[in-house]
Amino acid sequence: MCQRNLMFPKLLVIGGILMVFGLLGVFLWGSGKLKNRIDRNQFSSEEVLKAAQSLVAQNPAVRNPVGFSTIEQTTVEHWDGRRWRVSGYIDSRPGPGVKVRTLYFAVVLNNGKNWNLEDLQLQSMEFGGNPKSHKN
Repeated sequence: MCQRNLMFPKLLVIGGILMVFGLLGVFLWGSGKLKNRIDRNQFSSEEVLKAAQSLVAQNPAVRNPVGFSTIEQTTVEHWDGRRWRVSGYIDSRPGPGVKVRTLYFAVVLNNGKNWNLEDLQLQSMEFGGNPKSHKN
């Protein structure tokens, strides 16, 4: 009514919008780094190893497992977020007098509630058996 220009200066509006988006970007970047740090520290190597051993023992390719490698003989690598790679060995007795040591390489994932086996590679070596069946 009084013919005064009551508009905000354009530079102030643009600066305010840029500041809001900048603060939002910093917040999102910081929360992602915090989430990764929390996920990485959420499980100990021993917990990951127990979950991996349980999943490997349930695999049909592993028959009659009798023992796993200890934490000192096993490698537990944290990959990303909630995924780990575990490598070690499992001893089994598929038959009387036969001992098989199987190297395993497992990728396990924790989805927040359960552990899942994403990938499993097995390499077996036989250590015992019927001596008559072996040729020198």
